[in-house]
Amino acid sequence: MSRLIRVWLGMAKISAQSQLLSSASGLLFIFGKLVRFTLYFVFLFSVLSGAGNVGGYSREQIIVFFLVFNIIDILIQILFRGVYVFRPLVASGNYDLDLLKPLPSFFRPLFGWTDILDLVTFVPLVTFFVHYLSVNHMINSPFFPLLFLILVVNSILIGFAFHLFVCSICILTMEIDHLVWVYRDLTGMARFPTDIYSKFVQIVLTFTIPVMILISVPAKAILGLLTPEWMLMSLVVGFCAFFLSLKFWFWSLKKYTSASS
Repeated sequence: MSRLIRVWLGMAKISAQSQLLSSASGLLFIFGKLVRFTLYFVFLFSVLSGAGNVGGYSREQIIVFFLVFNIIDILIQILFRGVYVFRPLVASGNYDLDLLKPLPSFFRPLFGWTDILDLVTFVPLVTFFVHYLSVNHMINSPFFPLLFLILVVNSILIGFAFHLFVCSICILTMEIDHLVWVYRDLTGMARFPTDIYSKFVQIVLTFTIPVMILISVPAKAILGLLTPEWMLMSLVVGFCAFFLSLKFWFWSLKKYTSASS
C-alpha cells in the first residue's frame, strides 16, 4: 500500500507540474475553481433566504447537505480523475504498457491523473465545514463525526466502484465520457436532501447510481438523523458495489484487445 501511495504522489506531482506549466494558466485555473465554488454558495443562500425550511429540513441543515456534497464530490474527483484520460490510452494502445508494470491493472485508469489543485478549495471547505458545525452546535454526540468518517470512506468505495465500472465499459465499447457526465448530473441532484424528491426518484437515486448513499447518508449521519437500518444498508451497498466492480473489471479485461493483437 505504501508503495502505491508513493507512486500516486509521484503521478500527482507530474499532473500538478503540467497544470502549472505557466503561472498565468495555474492562477486562472485556481481562480475559476474559487469563482465556481463561490457562485454555488451565492445560489444556495439566495434560494434559502426566503424559505424557512425545505422538505422538513432547516436552512442550517440544508447548508450541511450542500457542504457534504462538495466535500465528497471534490474528494472523489481528486482520487479518480484518471477516468477522463483513460480512453486515449486504450485507443492508442499505450495501456498495453501499463499492464506490463508491477501495479494493479486498475491503478492507471483510476489514479492516472490527479487534479491536485482541487486542494485549493478542498482544504478551506473542510475547515469551514467543521467551523459551521461548531458554531451552529449541530454535533450532539462524539459518535456522529466517527460515523460520518466511516460513511465518507464508504462513499469513496462507491465512487471507486462506479469509476471502475466506467473504465470497464470503455474497454468493451470505447465509450466513457457520456457515462461520466451521467454520474456528474445525478450526483448534482444530491446538493439538496434527496428526501425532497418523489419516491420513484429516491429509488432511482438509491439503487441505480446510489447517489443517496453517496451523499445524503453521510450528511444525515453528521446531523444525527441516520437510522441504523440505513447505516447498515449503506455499508452493504458500498461493499457489494466495490466487489462487483472488481469482478466486472477483471472480466472486461479478458475481453481487452491490445494494440498488438
